[in-house]
Formats: sequence, structure tokens, C-alpha cells
Amino acid sequence: MTETAADEILTSALRLAAGPGDEPSSTTSEAVLVLNGVDKRYGGVHAISDVTLEVIRGEVHGLVGENGAGKSTLVGIAAGTVTPDKGTIEINGVSSPDANPDWARDQGLAIVFQEPALLPDLTVAENMRLGMPRRLRPPATGQNRWARSLLDRWSGVTSIDPQSFVRDLRPDARFVVEIARAIAEEPAVLVLDEPTEHLMADGVSILFEAIAEVVARGGAVIYISHRIHEVKAIAHRVTVLRDGCRMATREASELSEKDIVDLVVGRRLDARFPPKPAPESFGEMALEVENLRNQTLSDVRLHVREGEILGLAGIEGQGQREALRAIAGLTRARLDVKIAGAHASVRTPAAAYASGIAYLSHDRYREGVLSTLSVRENAAAAALGTWSRGGFLFRSQEKVDVQGTFRDLNVKTESLDTPIDALSGGNQQKV
Repeated sequence: MTETAADEILTSALRLAAGPGDEPSSTTSEAVLVLNGVDKRYGGVHAISDVTLEVIRGEVHGLVGENGAGKSTLVGIAAGTVTPDKGTIEINGVSSPDANPDWARDQGLAIVFQEPALLPDLTVAENMRLGMPRRLRPPATGQNRWARSLLDRWSGVTSIDPQSFVRDLRPDARFVVEIARAIAEEPAVLVLDEPTEHLMADGVSILFEAIAEVVARGGAVIYISHRIHEVKAIAHRVTVLRDGCRMATREASELSEKDIVDLVVGRRLDARFPPKPAPESFGEMALEVENLRNQTLSDVRLHVREGEILGLAGIEGQGQREALRAIAGLTRARLDVKIAGAHASVRTPAAAYASGIAYLSHDRYREGVLSTLSVRENAAAAALGTWSRGGFLFRSQEKVDVQGTFRDLNVKTESLDTPIDALSGGNQQKV
């Protein structure tokens, strides 16, 4: 989707939600969600530090920050899935000393997590029905018809059979199921965590229309995204988190995209990303891919020189990921690969890795982390040969190297032996 097309969709959505000049105001409008002085530590890591957040009825509230800034932890506290060490949560004027997911749902909060919270061995309809508040839950005998009515608006994006098992759905379809269920709750507060990550242009359009409907009937939306253009366009107000602290809450109209980015990273963007080198400064050919083809791809060619960053553009689902996975030996394909001028084998992931190709998956939960291991073991798993001699692993050097890398990437963890599941999503991504 082009930036112009995105602007048109966003503008249309906001026009539905509010009349001209009708901007929610924290001084005149009712707060539908209030997090007051919430604090959360994971061991020695301060994930959320005394954060107060107020979300107004009838607004889209953007929540932005770098990976590991605390965004998902904060909305997890609001949803009752994360227990704060201190602070209070109030939804629709009701507070609880022991907030939990059932209580939050009963008060009118619905959340769509970055990774859909669905049970793979149940059907789509069963998942949607069980995820509803008891007062809105349809009878089991009519759940398939009910689910189909909710999914009909998405039929132009993806065809989902309510009787199919969730484990058989594509990632984008699983996300649609979660969004459709959450909107069906008619929530007072709808929390969307990276909602457009898995959606193509048509799906984004439907999502923005649904957001407009939630806001138009007096609900509120918390919109979490790294896509600053989307946040700037759709949000009435924006809150920026950095290192678990709330840095600012401002009217979106008062901030440029550059202002938001500078608040997110804590310094001017040009200090973080220096000018790109000129093409004439690039070195020899580092990677050559020719004749890449399979059922999805046709005669793809890629040439990348030393010192060069090559971007693959296009809307979701046009083959970018499949091309990268084929080069990394993860997807079956026919292709010719040269690395530094020498032919390389990518028939398997191990062969591609031995040739010098490292792959970072977009699907952290299923492919990026080993959930039963520590952060050190996760970071070191693919490079054990670096510290091995004669079949023995030199653990002391492994720890030194992993610790140095964690320091460079600012990974927030209590120790190298902390379970990977104890880290925030952003810090898991860094590991």
C-alpha cells in the first residue's frame, strides 16, 4: 500500500469516528482506562517504572517505543495478564485490587496480542466463542453460524472456515480471527498490539474501518505500532515509552513523525542513523542469487555487494519472506547462489549456515526462541562451534562473548541464566 493510499484510508476512518475539530481532551472527556503509578520488575529488570496512563472515551491512543520499552508489559497489566508490583487499574470507572483477565474482559477491555492467543487444537468457532465474555457468549449449537457472521467482513482478505482448526491457519488468518472476536465484544477499550504486521492492504483498510466504528460508538482504542506513519495518522494522542518510563503524552497533531522518533530513541534520529555510504564505496560482490524459482517465486535475481544493505519491498505476501527463506535453505526452491564469488550450497539450513548465511525469522515465537532454555543458551545455540574444541565447550569464553553482545544490544535481563520466557517481547527479539 502506498503512503497516499494509507493516508486516504486513515483519513476516512477518522472522519467516521469524529466530526471536524472533534478531538478528545483529557480535561473534558471521560477516562475509560486509567493506569495509575503501575510498576513491574522481572528480577533485577525494571520493565515498567511508575507509569500513569489515561485513555479517553472516543479516542485512538497511540502507544510507541522501541523493542523492550515496556509497551506489551503495560497493556498486559491493563488486560490482567501481567500482575503489577504496585499501582492501580481502572476500567470504565471500576477498579480492582486483584485484576485478572476475566475481570478486565467483564469491565469491557478486549486485547489483540502481537501473537494471537488461540488454542491450536480447537476450531476457529470454538476459539472465538470461548474468548467472549460470558454475557456475550453464543450457545455452542450456533457458534459456527455466529463465527461466520463475524468473519464475513474479512472474506475479501482471507477465507476462513469456522470449523477449521486454528493450527491449520496462516498467520494472517489467525490474526483476523483474533481481531474479529475482539471487535465482537463491543469493547469499551480495544487494545491492538502491532495490528497491521500480518495484514495486507485490504486487511488494513477493514481494520481501520473497524477502529472507526469502535471510536464512533464511544469506545477507545490503544494502538501499538512501530509504524510511526500509521500512529501519527490515526491517533488522537500519542504516549511514548522508553526503558519502561513514560516520556511524554501529547496530542498527535502537535508532533511530527520525526518528533515521535526522537522521543522514542532519546536523541536526534540523524545521530542514530548516519548518512548511508555512496554506492561507489561498496566492495566486491558478497552475494549473488540467480534463477530462484519455486511455486511462489519466478526467476528472482539478487546481487548484494560488500557494505550494502538491500531492501525487499512490496506488500505482505508477495514473496519477500519466501525468497529469504529459500536463500537460507528453509524453503525448497531451485536457485544458484554464490558467496564472495564461490558457489555455495543452500540445500539445507545447515548448509546455508556453513556457507556464511545467517537467517533471522519474523516469527519469534515459533522459530526465533527456544522457550525452555535460558537467554544465554538461546543466544549461543547457533554458534556453539565458536567455543568448542575436540567436542568440549569452553563455557567461560561463551559467557564473555554473549555478555558483550547483550551489552551492545542493551538486552535487559537479570542474568545470563534467566529463562527466555521471562523477558519482554522486545528483549526476546534482541536475544
